[in-house]
Amino acid sequence: MGKKLLLLFLTAALILPVRAENEEKKINLWQDVAIVSAVTCVYVLVLPDTRRRIFHEASLERVWRNFQDPINSAIQGGKSDHNSFWVNYVGHPLSFACLGLYLKDRGYSNGGALLFSQTLNIVWEYVIEGSMWLPSGKDLLTDLCGSLAAIYVLDPLSDSGEKRIASGDRRWGNYFLYYLNPFKKINRWIFGRRQKSAGFYVFPAQGGFVAGLHWQK
Repeated sequence: MGKKLLLLFLTAALILPVRAENEEKKINLWQDVAIVSAVTCVYVLVLPDTRRRIFHEASLERVWRNFQDPINSAIQGGKSDHNSFWVNYVGHPLSFACLGLYLKDRGYSNGGALLFSQTLNIVWEYVIEGSMWLPSGKDLLTDLCGSLAAIYVLDPLSDSGEKRIASGDRRWGNYFLYYLNPFKKINRWIFGRRQKSAGFYVFPAQGGFVAGLHWQK
């Protein structure tokens, strides 16, 4: 009986933490696709010039031509992109940095968040704007840079600040790091706090083993 109980404990110790980790990282891809698509549609409709042109000048033929020669289309589009510095080099990377931070807090891996954000980048440049004019190589690059900075720099720094605060180090610098990803708070307001999942632990102690449960967000 004792051996069977020990085997049960050891099996649970191996299986339950894996299950807890998977639950912690569980993502809702279609919900996020729907949310990002809705935000994109609202953005298109809010801009008067874009709204007018997409209803009167948009053409699937342009989209097809863009994808027939994607590199040259992006190069030529970048040369004809005369938007202001604030639009091309602040607004674009900032918007995709926000998307990257949103996705990371939603549980996406670095690769998953990058793939999601750059799929939107391509759709925006080659399909949405591409239905009206050539895709801008400038925008493709600055959007990519914004996503990379968010996923590989800002979010890890935010996680570092969060861990320090949780350990009791409540200096202002740690809060500054934590809020580098504001979606840690925003997503909780929208979706609620993530459910905690249980994990089982077993470790040797004098005269036998100690077992118990731990909880993680």
